[in-house]
Amino acid sequence: MRINKLSSLIGLSAALVFGPLTAAQAKGPGVYLGASWGAYSIKKSDLDDNDDVLKAVIGGQFNDWFGVEGSWTDFSRVIGGGDRFESDGKGLSAVFSMPVGAASSAFLKAGQFWWKSDSSLGGALGASSGNDPFWGGGFKFGFNDHLALRLDAERYEVADTNLNTFTVGLEFKF
Repeated sequence: MRINKLSSLIGLSAALVFGPLTAAQAKGPGVYLGASWGAYSIKKSDLDDNDDVLKAVIGGQFNDWFGVEGSWTDFSRVIGGGDRFESDGKGLSAVFSMPVGAASSAFLKAGQFWWKSDSSLGGALGASSGNDPFWGGGFKFGFNDHLALRLDAERYEVADTNLNTFTVGLEFKF
C-alpha cells in the first residue's frame, strides 16, 4: 500500500514539474541507454516490505510506436522474521509507445525475465534460477533530443513471488 501512494505522488509531481520541459526526445527511431533507481514491494510469507531496486536498460526504438528493450534489474535483499529474499536478472521486452504531444511518450511493455534468486520464504528455500514473463508501463519526459526523465512501473514474478516496482531514472538517446 505504501509503494502505491508513493508512486502516485511522485508520478503526479513529476508530471506537473517536468511536463512543460518536454522536447522531441520521445519520437522517432534511435538507440538508448538508461539507468533507474526505485523501490519494489514484496508480500510473501512473513515478508511484507519495500526495498531498493536498481535497473539499467538498453533499447532500440524502430519508429514512434514500437521498440525492443533489454534490461538488468537488481532487487536488494529483504529480511523479515525468518524469511529473506534477494534477486537479480535480465529482461527482454517489446515496447509499445504512444507519443503525447510533440515531445513525450507513454509506453507499455511486456517480455521475459531471466532471474537468479537467493531466498527462503516460509521455511523453504526458493528456486535459485528461472524465467517468467513480466510487464509494465511508464512515461518519458524529454528534456531535449537526447535526454529524458523516465518513470516506470513493472510487475515481475521471481521464485513464485510477485514483485511490484516503481523506478525513476534518466535515459540517453543516440
